[in-house]
Amino acid sequence: MGYKQLGRIHALCRFAVFMVACSVLTLHARTDILDRVLAVVGSDVIMLSDVRTVTTFGLMPDAHNEADVLTQLIDRALILGEVNRFIVPEPGVGVIEARLDDLRSHFPTPEAFLDALAKVGMTETSLARALLKGWRVENYLEQRFGSTAQPTEAELARYYRGRIDQYSIGGEPQPFDQIRDQVQRDLHGERQRTLIADWIARLNLRVKVTRLDEEG
Repeated sequence: MGYKQLGRIHALCRFAVFMVACSVLTLHARTDILDRVLAVVGSDVIMLSDVRTVTTFGLMPDAHNEADVLTQLIDRALILGEVNRFIVPEPGVGVIEARLDDLRSHFPTPEAFLDALAKVGMTETSLARALLKGWRVENYLEQRFGSTAQPTEAELARYYRGRIDQYSIGGEPQPFDQIRDQVQRDLHGERQRTLIADWIARLNLRVKVTRLDEEG
């Protein structure tokens, strides 16, 4: 498992990023952008406008270009196909509206937010539907991969020593006893991301994925 793939999965597990990006595939409202198909994942189609939606709202800060965004959208399409096979509980009252408010807060005015939606052919209603689908994916991943085995003390110490620079301030390592909980969260999260990456790799073997973004 390479660092590049793990980095992709790390972005995938960032819930705030995940909420919309995994769901834009279901949005059919389009603007006057010259649209085209960039990828086909099973029966799902990823359009250029899907990628532009992600970049417009800054939903994938770890993606350095549109090719990276497309790769992550393909991963999310694979996951969403699995999620739709199961019954996932609905979110509590106000959860989706709170996430809408968080997105609105990234724009200087309500008008700027609505203008950004219009540019990618979306409305607040379609965005709320996307957020709901994203929440379902998030909830599914947490149910399936959230209960990975907790690392032992020896594993924590080894992880800490292997990443001592990461846990240093001003060149001085922070004492393990003071940051043990952080080390535990980091190692647990890394293991979780590895499990998800392996799972997505298996999904890729079961679902036909065709990328067209390199064809000009």
